[in-house]
Amino acid sequence: MEESQAISRPQRASDYPGRQMDCIAALRPAVSDLAATSQESIVAAMGGELTDDLLALARRAEAAGWAFEEASAAIEELAREYEGAKGTIFD
Repeated sequence: MEESQAISRPQRASDYPGRQMDCIAALRPAVSDLAATSQESIVAAMGGELTDDLLALARRAEAAGWAFEEASAAIEELAREYEGAKGTIFD
């Protein structure tokens, strides 16, 4: 997976209101890029499975200061969001 999208850091190292939403926002560009190149990874993420690309993305998020678990949850949420948006095109 290309590492072109920078992942922003959390506002604070500790938990704070809106942290999960910040994590989602931080990962949105990278997940969008991944969705364009690897539909299999998006489908896997919707099922809670991490492909090698998704695992690498979660580890990059972890290196930026996010917990692995919150990054994984954000990736799954974004995958569902992406698939939902894609489905509305055909509705």
